[in-house]
Amino acid sequence: MTDTVSSPVRLPIGSIDAVEFDVVAWGPAHADVDFSVACMFEHELGAGMAGGLLALDQALGGALSRLRAAGAFRAQPMETLLVTTPPPGVTPRAVLVIGMGDPALLDGDVLRRACRVALREAIRYGAESMAFAPSVLDAGHTDNAALNMQEVMLDGMMEALRAEHMVAEAGLARAPVLRHCTFDVGAPRLQAAGRAFAEAFARLTAAQQAASGARA
Repeated sequence: MTDTVSSPVRLPIGSIDAVEFDVVAWGPAHADVDFSVACMFEHELGAGMAGGLLALDQALGGALSRLRAAGAFRAQPMETLLVTTPPPGVTPRAVLVIGMGDPALLDGDVLRRACRVALREAIRYGAESMAFAPSVLDAGHTDNAALNMQEVMLDGMMEALRAEHMVAEAGLARAPVLRHCTFDVGAPRLQAAGRAFAEAFARLTAAQQAASGARA
C-alpha cells in the first residue's frame, strides 16, 4: 500500500517564474515542505477548530488556541505567527500562521492578501518549497462559492511572486529560491480542487499574456 503521507498524490496546476504549483491532500502539520502556511480566524463559526487547523494546533500542543485565547496572537487580519522550531510531530521545517480576522467578513481581498503574505514570507525565509492551507472550511466558513477561491489564491501568489522578482531584478534583494508551491486540500476534494486550480491558472496566465501583448 502506498504511504499517502510520504508519497502524496500531486495534481499539477502549472509553472510560472520557475515555481511549480500543485495540489496535495495533506494538512499544514504534515506538509513535507520547508515552509507550511495555515490561516486562522479570530474565532470559528461553530464549535471550534476542525480539520487541518485542528491537527496543527494539536501537533503544536494546543499552542495556537492558547496563544489566541491569551491575546498573544489575536489572528487579526494579516497578523502573523512564525514557528521556527516546530516539535517532532510537525513535518514542515517552519510554520507560518496568518490571521484572517472575523470569519463573517471574509472576502476575496482578505484571501488574496493572505496569499501574498504567505508567498512573500516563504521567500524571505529562504524556502525552496511551501504549502498553503486557507483553513476556511476548518473555521466553519462553508458558504464560499462566491469567493472564487482557486483563482483568488493563485492571483495573490502570482502577484507576490512577480513583485519579489522585480525587487531582485532591481538589485535590492537576492533572487527567490522558491521552486514549489502546494495548495493543501482535503482528500475528498482533491480531484475537484485540482481541476479548479488548473482552470484558474490557465485563465490567469492567458490574461497575463494578453496584457503583455497589449503593452508590447
